[in-house]
Amino acid sequence: AEHILICPGVVPSLHATIMALTEKHDQVIAQPPVYFPFFSAVTETQRNLVLNPLQLVDDYYQINFAELAEQAAAGAKMLLLCSPHNPGGRVWSESELQQLLDIARQNQLILVSDEIHADLVLSGQKHIPLATLADDVPMVTAVSASKTFNIAGLGMSMLIVPDNQHKKAIESVFNSWHVSAANPFSIEATIAAYRHGEQWLDELLLYLQQTYHWVQQFFAEQLPKIRVLDLQSTYLLWLDCRELMLNDKQLRSFFVQQAGVAMNPGVMFGDAGSGFMRMNIAAP
Repeated sequence: AEHILICPGVVPSLHATIMALTEKHDQVIAQPPVYFPFFSAVTETQRNLVLNPLQLVDDYYQINFAELAEQAAAGAKMLLLCSPHNPGGRVWSESELQQLLDIARQNQLILVSDEIHADLVLSGQKHIPLATLADDVPMVTAVSASKTFNIAGLGMSMLIVPDNQHKKAIESVFNSWHVSAANPFSIEATIAAYRHGEQWLDELLLYLQQTYHWVQQFFAEQLPKIRVLDLQSTYLLWLDCRELMLNDKQLRSFFVQQAGVAMNPGVMFGDAGSGFMRMNIAAP
């Protein structure tokens, strides 16, 4: 319990953590294609963004550990990890996380693990919280009930910070903003979700699994040029549309104007997302 810091959302937490634990112009690594606030959290705090693009192998992403090791050895101070990964849907394996920890250990790299989708893991997969694998690597874990239980609008999350000095430093940044970390509604909603939401979540996961397979089958039969990447976690499908031979502007026009289906253009998640679209299946 003493490791937990209540925060007003994961995105503000990323900003505060970067400001508290690094200096201006320090190098912070992000792994595109990735949730786009990862980029702005670095650039808006006047840190230098270093990209370690994920590698698409068959139907799922892998980390380029060789490049990451070089970047860490070259002086990068922090890595922002998305685990499970948005938008790629990956659940990182224990061996992958151990490789990550080895690189961090050798280079005094601070790991910030955004695990906001940790509860939304589909059958056959297991999310491993990074902090459970090591206590000798400086790390911060971000969690929230917001994605799992659809209460993001209530604005509350938690940081888990084992190092007390790091926790105090992050808390000091939040205090300087004079922003309330929570309100009575967000506190009660979070308590209710974690205490009483298990049956609802079980039903949601079954629904997402079925919807994922339905969408997969639909694309295979109706739009075979659009490839649905394997979904291990989240409710966000990553669609490889490169065979349509459309540029990103045309791709968005095809989905939004012609098909009438609103999606997130892949380029929002970095240049590595060019030719992709992100589809939300947490809907009827």
